[in-house]
Amino acid sequence: MANLAQLLDLVSDYEKKYRGEGLEPFKYVKPYKLGCKEFWPEVTTTHKGVYGIFSNDDLLYIGKVTGKTRVLCHRMNDYFVIRSDFTYGGAKDNWSQEPTHFVAWGVPDKSFFEASALEEFLIDSLQNDLPDNTRK
Repeated sequence: MANLAQLLDLVSDYEKKYRGEGLEPFKYVKPYKLGCKEFWPEVTTTHKGVYGIFSNDDLLYIGKVTGKTRVLCHRMNDYFVIRSDFTYGGAKDNWSQEPTHFVAWGVPDKSFFEASALEEFLIDSLQNDLPDNTRK
């Protein structure tokens, strides 16, 4: 399975090879532990982007959010029960392993469409190492 170091390297490669000079950088959200009782990281409440869901060191899933009125934390609420005090109530779906945390990259507002390209690049690069991206 893929891990965080691989994912970070791929995002860095993508930024160097496929993004033009002078573009606002992606905003990285460090690992956010599900149920940590801390408010969502600011980027997740303000930006569209790409995220990776992990079980400890194993990367389970890569996804994106690009909807007009949705941001990264909305997608996490689609997958997990996060109570108002930010305790963790469990996963809403079956996962190959129990999710423990996620990371994310917020994309610039003016180029929200970059989330789709980055997601496709990451999934293609890691397609054999993402058990939950291939669920039926």
